[in-house]
Amino acid sequence: MLVKLTNEALDYAWGSPNLISDYFGIPASGKAMAEIWFGTHDGSPTKVVGLDSSLHTLLDAQGRASRLPFLLKILAAGAPLSIQAHPNPEQAKAGFAKENSSGIPITASHRNYKDDLAKPEQIVALSESFEALVGFADPRLVIEKFEELQEVGSSELKSVLSRWISWLVQADGIRKVFLDTLTSTEVTESFISDLVDAAEQCPSLVDLVSYLNIHHGLDRGIASALLLNHMTLKKGEAVFVPAGMPHAYLSGLGIEVMLASDNVLRGGLTPKHVDVAELGNVLVFEPTEPKLTSTKVLATGLSRFEIPTKEFDFYSVSVGSNNLLMDMNLPGDTIVLCVSGSLAVSNSKEEREVINPGEAAFISGDARTFSVSGNGSGFIAVSSN
Repeated sequence: MLVKLTNEALDYAWGSPNLISDYFGIPASGKAMAEIWFGTHDGSPTKVVGLDSSLHTLLDAQGRASRLPFLLKILAAGAPLSIQAHPNPEQAKAGFAKENSSGIPITASHRNYKDDLAKPEQIVALSESFEALVGFADPRLVIEKFEELQEVGSSELKSVLSRWISWLVQADGIRKVFLDTLTSTEVTESFISDLVDAAEQCPSLVDLVSYLNIHHGLDRGIASALLLNHMTLKKGEAVFVPAGMPHAYLSGLGIEVMLASDNVLRGGLTPKHVDVAELGNVLVFEPTEPKLTSTKVLATGLSRFEIPTKEFDFYSVSVGSNNLLMDMNLPGDTIVLCVSGSLAVSNSKEEREVINPGEAAFISGDARTFSVSGNGSGFIAVSSN
């Protein structure tokens, strides 16, 4: 089976009124267009073009009880997303079962676990730059930030920063400081205001802190954000976020691929539910140096992202008059997403669809091979089974 897919943008508050519409030529909704989902997750059912059906419903009607293991998204960050982390497989199963047994509705605003799956993810920049906070920074670098703030901060700010600096030289310092930013009675709006004022005199911090302050006011998460690595992806670059790693996407347009889960534990920069205790259980409190995802060129116009997901593989694709991608092996169900130009997708069952920017095609794994031609670029997610 080969069908064309489409979907509507979700209008989360952090979305952008124009990033998606300008890039893909999709009509603007007049709201903050944040994400467009392609997959079988019920969070935003993907529509099959020409049928009054979602992809999940169509597959279910054909006796396909299992859903796609991956979820592909267009993501537009017009404002910073929440600082967040996702559970590992064991935590997801336990958390989902616990909340079910407690009778918490799936749609409840204070629900942490919407399903029983982990959610490792990768973001690929489509815009010329994509800013993000990814992973805990080296404590020595965080201490440098705090010392810079101390030089110009108020006495109250200096006092708290001194405590945090003393903790950061300890083995579990990252954990203690991060949780303190979210729970301490001293981290008040007045404290965050002092931090913002001090950051205005610190060249290395002013842009980030001011940006967070503009969009999130005096949220505690501004202090939490200083413990994370601040990185900027160039167009085409990607970063992988495993379970337990804190992150927050700040600005830009990208393509996100993940296991098909909607489990999010938030820790600041959000008006939504924050469960500090559960977030603390999920986070891996280790410093990391964020690295760009490496790619392997498989053929002219086809590269595989080297990400540690056994459930699916993810590729970038680019075709034109000088190259076609013909008769590629199809190990499992596949979604091809077009981001520029147009892509003609066909399979060994002689089915064919042409997709334009913002459209996708689903190819069931019962076909032996598939091909991509035309003049455009996109991304391909392929189930491993």
